Amino acid sequence: MKITHELLERYAPFNTLSVECLSKIIDKVSIKHFEKGAIIFKRGREVSEAFYLVKGNVDLIDAHFDIQSISSDDETYRFMLDEASPTQVSALAKTPVVTLTIERDFLDLVMAWSEGGNDDEAEVGASFDAEENDWMFNLLQSPLFQKIPPGNISQLFQRFQSHKVDADDIIMREGEKGDYFYVLQSGSATVLDEQGNFLATLRAGDFFGEEALVGDTTRNATIKMLTPGVLMRLDKPDFIMLLQEPVRSYIGFEELQNIMKYDGRYQILDVRIPFERRFQHIPNSRNIPLNQLRRMLPQLNNTIIYVVADDAGRRADVATQLLSQAGFETMILQHASLQHVTS
Repeated sequence: MKITHELLERYAPFNTLSVECLSKIIDKVSIKHFEKGAIIFKRGREVSEAFYLVKGNVDLIDAHFDIQSISSDDETYRFMLDEASPTQVSALAKTPVVTLTIERDFLDLVMAWSEGGNDDEAEVGASFDAEENDWMFNLLQSPLFQKIPPGNISQLFQRFQSHKVDADDIIMREGEKGDYFYVLQSGSATVLDEQGNFLATLRAGDFFGEEALVGDTTRNATIKMLTPGVLMRLDKPDFIMLLQEPVRSYIGFEELQNIMKYDGRYQILDVRIPFERRFQHIPNSRNIPLNQLRRMLPQLNNTIIYVVADDAGRRADVATQLLSQAGFETMILQHASLQHVTS
């Protein structure tokens, strides 16, 4: 079965979105098949996906075993089967069943964005433009943005400032103080080191400039436009309030030790250089200096919760931001220096 705009528009809330918006999320929607008698989802469980009935009959069974029978032939029922998470009902396939599914968090982000700051229901989603807003969808799909509360998403997109640039324009220079977080809406740019050597190429949808804001330090690279383009930029106070603080969480050493007694997923990360660690460190912590962390990200385990020791100062803040952007669950260990042992 092919997923089309017309198919999506049969269901809420897709029927409130513009064609341009639907074009962006259609790749996030999938088709799932269930045999007769299959449990689609169970009551009381956390579900990451939203299910919409396309074909077949489903019984929704609540805690009192009251049954609501849903049929795909009923044109009035066009809502997600699992309206809450944890689920309030179980869904049983009474016939072979076909469903549309989409990640609930992603749908939540799209709705927060599309409805943010728009008081006219008839205009919901009308501001989406197929080309100009690719950068927004790229951000929504990044691991970092999926951790941002939906309420922050609409504020973020309202506060971004558009800035046109020409080929060869220098967006930021290594050693300068950080002032903005940038996203390339269109065009391409190159990342250069202090000697002018090529490090990477940036395309539409890529973002940069966050490390200097998080660590309150100077820029660690130079960004030069390769082509004319448009930058979306967010000033430092808005970045900290809407993008940094919501993904930062803290834990004390005693609480962490108690958790680690029965949960082996936690690992303490020391992002200082080996010379600093040589004299004092937290027992059983893993040392990955901050200047090596980005390169090491592909080797890290996404089932581990990385707890970054705050004895690295601002480097701990930068490390947690890098880990969050890469999709890892991370925390900051407070007062880590009090737990050091001397080598």
